[in-house]
Amino acid sequence: MWKRELMYAMDALRIAANNSGITLSKIGLSLGKSRQYVNAIITGGNTPKCDTMAAMLNVCGYELAAIPADAIPDNAIVIDAKVD
Repeated sequence: MWKRELMYAMDALRIAANNSGITLSKIGLSLGKSRQYVNAIITGGNTPKCDTMAAMLNVCGYELAAIPADAIPDNAIVIDAKVD
């Protein structure tokens, strides 16, 4: 059963990259961005727009999708809204 835990976009990207064995350099190169740009997102220095996040996840073999809360698969990486 899927268990909800707080995760930000940077965490989801880090997990997707690790799970797929894709390096930050490869993500950046695939998007025409520098490794430093991707690293700034991973470390929380920048928050990507949805289209940028979707493109970075695609490089890792993932999709950014809106799924009904009661239909989230067990192996999904779920990003929660940032709460300050």
